[in-house]
Amino acid sequence: MPSKVSLHPWEWTTSPWQRVYIDYAGPFKDTMFLVVVDAHSKWPEVIPMKSTTAAKTIEVLRNLFARFGIPEQIVSDNGPQFVSEEFRSFMKSNGVKHITSAPYHPATNGLAERSVQTFKQALRSMEESSKPIQEKLAKFLITYRNTPHSTTGESPAQLMLGRPIRTRLDLVKPNLNRKMVIKQQEQSRKSASAKNRATRQLEVGDMVMARDYRGNLKWRSGKVIERIGPLMYKIEVTSGVIWRRHIDQLLPTEVKLSTIQDREQTANMGVVQPEVISSSSEQTLPIVTADLQVQQGSSTHELVNESTTETSMPLATTSERRYPERVRKPPVRLDL
Repeated sequence: MPSKVSLHPWEWTTSPWQRVYIDYAGPFKDTMFLVVVDAHSKWPEVIPMKSTTAAKTIEVLRNLFARFGIPEQIVSDNGPQFVSEEFRSFMKSNGVKHITSAPYHPATNGLAERSVQTFKQALRSMEESSKPIQEKLAKFLITYRNTPHSTTGESPAQLMLGRPIRTRLDLVKPNLNRKMVIKQQEQSRKSASAKNRATRQLEVGDMVMARDYRGNLKWRSGKVIERIGPLMYKIEVTSGVIWRRHIDQLLPTEVKLSTIQDREQTANMGVVQPEVISSSSEQTLPIVTADLQVQQGSSTHELVNESTTETSMPLATTSERRYPERVRKPPVRLDL
């Protein structure tokens, strides 16, 4: 006998459902199963068959094509249903390249053969169960599709659908959506309690004062024409002019504009301004003393002398030293 050569792997497909392997398994419990496996994702499809004719096989494949699309290649063995003229015509009309394995050499269709063996082992392990075959098949498929494959390291569902399938195991995992909703509610509750006020709401048609950031007038009267978010509104300030403002930038009309300006002035008065003595104050001192000379007769010279003495003195204020005076000492050098 000739020596066996090493196995030559199939070319790796770049996308799901590009090359598909098909084979029949059974009979098991008086039922045949058509096994279809995607070469890229290892996604299995197992269909119970009452008949294995070419017409029934084409009917099943047509449903799979409608679900996942038409593959580029289909690999099968030399079963009578796969080499029939009807099957070849179906492949040709759909633009599918049909590749058959060498006679009596199942390794050519190795992926389908291994999937058939895995499927048979799974059914045998559930043979003691009294549940119907369809339920056993469904449990096998959802488990297999969501289990990482040894070849790809990813689950068939992840490569085929781009996401894992939700199973009953997900019930024991924390719900991320609910966790985030609860966290956001807690943050909103803390924010509301910190401000110690309820969220204000405005209705369409309410007259408000809207904040103006462009001119000297900081508030302009307007009307709410639309609510575009939980806290966002469209305000019509003049005919045809519409602003978008947050609820914090709006005040109801019960608050007068004068009250708003008084609040801003009060806030600005909180800043202490430095006192500056202008030169005009220096010039007013002689004028005051001149008036006093006219009114007070005999004490004129005393007032004039005092005023001139005061005006001649500089009006600079002495500031206290903030740090002690530095005492300079001569350096001590080593005489060599």
